[in-house]
Amino acid sequence: MTRRLSNKTKDHSHPDFQAFLYRIIAGYCVILMLIGIISEPSADLLKGMVRIFTSPSNLITDYFEVGNFGSAFLNSGILTLASLALMRFKNVRLNGPMIAALFTVSGFSFFGKDIFNSVPIFLGVSIYARLVGKPYSQFSLAALFGSTLSPVISYIAFGTSLSLPAGIIIGYLVGIFVGMILPPLSSSFLQFHHGFSLYNVGFTSGVIAMMVASIMRLFGEEIDTPRLIAEQYSTGAGIFLTCLSLALLLTGFMINNRSPKGMKEIVDCPGTLVTDFVMEAGLGATMINMGIMGLLMIVFVILLGGTFSGPIVGAVLTVIGFSAFGCHIKNSLPILAGVVLAAFISPMDTGDPFTLIMSALFGSSLAPIAGYYGIIPGIAAGFLHMTLVTNVTYLHGGLNLYNNGFSCGFVAACMVPFLDMINDIREERKNGRKGKSSPDRG
Repeated sequence: MTRRLSNKTKDHSHPDFQAFLYRIIAGYCVILMLIGIISEPSADLLKGMVRIFTSPSNLITDYFEVGNFGSAFLNSGILTLASLALMRFKNVRLNGPMIAALFTVSGFSFFGKDIFNSVPIFLGVSIYARLVGKPYSQFSLAALFGSTLSPVISYIAFGTSLSLPAGIIIGYLVGIFVGMILPPLSSSFLQFHHGFSLYNVGFTSGVIAMMVASIMRLFGEEIDTPRLIAEQYSTGAGIFLTCLSLALLLTGFMINNRSPKGMKEIVDCPGTLVTDFVMEAGLGATMINMGIMGLLMIVFVILLGGTFSGPIVGAVLTVIGFSAFGCHIKNSLPILAGVVLAAFISPMDTGDPFTLIMSALFGSSLAPIAGYYGIIPGIAAGFLHMTLVTNVTYLHGGLNLYNNGFSCGFVAACMVPFLDMINDIREERKNGRKGKSSPDRG
């Protein structure tokens, strides 16, 4: 059995491989939905889903708190499965970036995304693809990651002074328009941070959300930023994440013929965009890396005294996903260290570790800086991210769920030219020394 699975994963473009990977992710979605269904009585589950769908959903809205444990899991399973079905319908090939996108959708479905507020984004991207005469698959990543702007739809529908019908109609129209402009903008903004922030769409979406929030404030709509966080489900959520990480680790090990082969290629990779670990090292090694990173993040949360609320579950799932698309232990640890260093030398209250943990986990977006430039620049990137991320939420009013991606884009844009300058100076001095010594050798 193991040999057959291994043979299927040699060529990531082969139909057998694609079918196999689609089945794995579909199975994950079914597990999420089953956890949701068996966790709550049907009446409570339905009420929780209704509360989730009608929530403004901007940061920070924990669906464990808005709905309940079961409805948050069911919501994640439904939206991720719907996203997967859309990709299948559009003949999108699954790879490392797509795995990252689907796990990100799953993770943020615990605190901001649902079917109601994600559909307009998908529609907008589809309309853009038709307008430019290109296949939807070319913009599938923008569609999945772009659902970070889902709170724009929900907040206009349920958080403003508009009547419910008007709010839903306007919210959907705005959402469709946002989906239409995401693909060209995300492609353009990639140059801003030079591919050193993995959450590229998060930065793009932050700019869009900032403009939407500014327009809303211009017309007298003050955007409330809630802090709804549930801690009572931490044990169950932690068990789920641990089981998932172990399952990924063991399944990858089996697919890899009980070998860590490919892990060296992963940890030696800097992780800059676009890095596909499935292509570089194979599915087995990629799943091993995902499992290791999941366990590392779980231990990190526990060591800092955190609880597995909806947002932290979402953050861990996002890191697991991006462990197929740039993150590994070597380039992520310096970022975590930099965020922790910034928190503990500052006068901020570390009694509530939620902000620290969220900033550190999502700060792994900057892992390519550590992977490319080294440990010290990686620590510096994490440090700068922690100083910035707590100050940018107001700009977009929490309408961009990838708040850390927004911050990381600025950090990378500032650091990369500076680090390149230092490297250029070192190279010039090195070449200068060689030039001076060459006559003596002659």
